[in-house]
Amino acid sequence: MPSRFPPLNALRAFVAAARHSSFRLAAEELNVTPGAVSRQIRGLELFLGIPLFDRSQRQVRLTEAGARYFTRIADLFTEIQQATDTLLDGGGRRTLRVDCIPTFAMHWLLPRLPLFQRRFPELEVSLSTAPGPIDTSRPFDYAIRRDPAHFAGLKPLPLMPERCVPVCSPSLPGLDTLRTPADLTRRTVITIRARADLLPAWSTAHGLELDAFRSRMEVDHTYFAIQAAEDGLGVAIVPRLFVERPLETGRLTTPLDGNGVVSGHYYLLESRQRGHTETPQFRDWLTAQAAEAAPGGDPPPP
Repeated sequence: MPSRFPPLNALRAFVAAARHSSFRLAAEELNVTPGAVSRQIRGLELFLGIPLFDRSQRQVRLTEAGARYFTRIADLFTEIQQATDTLLDGGGRRTLRVDCIPTFAMHWLLPRLPLFQRRFPELEVSLSTAPGPIDTSRPFDYAIRRDPAHFAGLKPLPLMPERCVPVCSPSLPGLDTLRTPADLTRRTVITIRARADLLPAWSTAHGLELDAFRSRMEVDHTYFAIQAAEDGLGVAIVPRLFVERPLETGRLTTPLDGNGVVSGHYYLLESRQRGHTETPQFRDWLTAQAAEAAPGGDPPPP
């Protein structure tokens, strides 16, 4: 039976392109040409028989299948690199195991980890993701969660508030008519099945009834809501900290109040497992990053 293991170089190109949402930036990371990245990814898509990127826009974007694939394999490359570094360093570096919510990891933590690794080169970060309760049967040093029901009895350290905001494409037809929260009830609102709390939190804060939102488009996860908003399918209610890059690059805009409404809080939880790696450097660095990312925001409850 022929091997079903995909080419490693193609996988590296895919992970880099998915992380940057850009073939050009992936090429710079891998020290190859954008054309080489494109050919590697095209070869991977032929191998899998599934399109991983949507190339119909000026900027490449993951398809739904591509997003699922990236979520599953990105951590594997990090673990391979960390295992190799440990071997070559003679075991002198310490491994820090972080268990994080997938969306928070993808949109907030991963873009900041290079800063941590440059500041603390003696620490290797092994990142795993899970959407539910902390699995205490697996080794970890720190975990990041939002729902208190997922804390597994560990004492939480407040990190930052989550604020949900309406976002949409700058080219959305009739964007100039969105002047008040009530105006949003006459537009298609994109909601997230996994975060059914966001629209009620936002509408309640603005004195609006849920029944007033007649036209809705529901998607499974935050990533797809962001993508749908970029594609001009409506106005998405999403956590602002997950759309920092699209807002900075102009792929998205906030048609109403950009500060948003508090819709949750994130916490850092330290393992009680015997022999876990104690790294106050990570705790202090992460809390500083969180404070910088949410200046003047409401602090999480104790």
